[in-house]
This record gives sequence, structure tokens and C-alpha cells, in this order.
Amino acid sequence: MEYIALKHSHMLLALVSVVLFYTRAFARIKQLKLAKNKLLFIGSHSIDTLLLISAVALAVMLGLSPHNQPWLLEKILLVVAYIVVGILMARQKNIKGQVSLLLLATTVIFAIFYLARFKTPFLF
Repeated sequence: MEYIALKHSHMLLALVSVVLFYTRAFARIKQLKLAKNKLLFIGSHSIDTLLLISAVALAVMLGLSPHNQPWLLEKILLVVAYIVVGILMARQKNIKGQVSLLLLATTVIFAIFYLARFKTPFLF
């Protein structure tokens, strides 16, 4: 029963994390005041931290390791790529560059969700 609650919490955190990511991204692209909102910034990072904690807890609870689960290794690498793309997007001043990076982040998000759902690796 604990596994189900943790799994659903993780999925909810993932959804909220993505919603907050797009909220911040569109606010930056549209140059809205919301883009500099401290509460949104702190909330987004807090949710991401809880998401990471729940992911590690799930992996430990299920005995999963990236060494023997290729899909998990790819998911971790994609999460790192997602973070890097998000940082690059935040630093990008050019709107076309921001949109391009947002499209790349969207592709990475879809890949992460695919791996979470089907556990079928792309590369390994």
C-alpha cells in the first residue's frame, strides 16, 4: 500500500513540476512579471526537490538500480538533460532561442514520461 501512495505522489509531483516549468517558461517568453516571482521560483524548486526524493524512495523501495535497469539510467540522464536545458533557457535572452529550448525541453519531457510508463529504453 505504501508503494501505491508513493507512486501516485511521485506522479502528481511530476505533473505539478511540468506545469510550473511551463508557467515559468511562458512567463519568461512573454516577459511577464510572473517570471520573476519569488514564490513561483521557490515553489517550483521545492516541488522538484520533493519529486527527486520520491523518485529515490521509489527506486530504493523497489530495489531498482540504473546499473541493472537501462530504462532507469536513460531516465536519469534525461532528467539531467532537462535540468540543463531549463538552465540554458532561463539564461537565454533571445525569444527564438527560448522557444527552441522550450521545444527541446518538451521533447525531453515526453521521453521521460515514455520511459516512466513503458520502461523500454531508447539506447541501452
